[in-house]
Amino acid sequence: MATERDVDPLVPQRTVLMVMDMQHDFCDRSGVFARHGFDVSGIDEIVPRIAAVLLACRAAKIPIVATKLTILEDIDGTAMGLGHLKHLRPFLADEGFREGSVGQGLHPGLPTPDYQVRKWGHSALFQSELEKVLRSLRATELVFTGIATNGAVEATARDAVVREFRVRTLSDCVAAYDRELHLASLKSLGFIGELETCASFLHRLAA
Repeated sequence: MATERDVDPLVPQRTVLMVMDMQHDFCDRSGVFARHGFDVSGIDEIVPRIAAVLLACRAAKIPIVATKLTILEDIDGTAMGLGHLKHLRPFLADEGFREGSVGQGLHPGLPTPDYQVRKWGHSALFQSELEKVLRSLRATELVFTGIATNGAVEATARDAVVREFRVRTLSDCVAAYDRELHLASLKSLGFIGELETCASFLHRLAA
């Protein structure tokens, strides 16, 4: 597993900060996930750290891309294109993450990102515009923050690796609804990329 002693040099001109799914419906106690029994308490802890990273990246001119799970609707207002979410999160057929809704919006405690990319399932690289944005920015490294560690973060990081991006996960800027799954995914993310704390990343960025 990568450690903070062997992280590669940071190249801001080739780096993009990824803010994964930090949306009302995922994060808030009034959001659709909390209403369906998911424990969102751990998410509050990472918001100030992600906010600090966002501001530091903005100062360093590192582009910031936020992903937003979005549930499409047909012309009659019925959910469509749910894919694997139809079975994993059946309540999404009835509510949550609709385009333009408060629930689809980003956490109010975070600065506005440079780009917002809609996504349809776990991986933000599946059938989305994300790769076009990243290639246009000439990115070679993606720095991951957000939720859920074992969902969108790991799924997108794995898809990024097979597309030849280097990935770095800020270990205390990601969270999940289940602590054991969070830790297991961090271990996996350490094998496919690098792990680093928020403090270490900010220190290197300021150097």
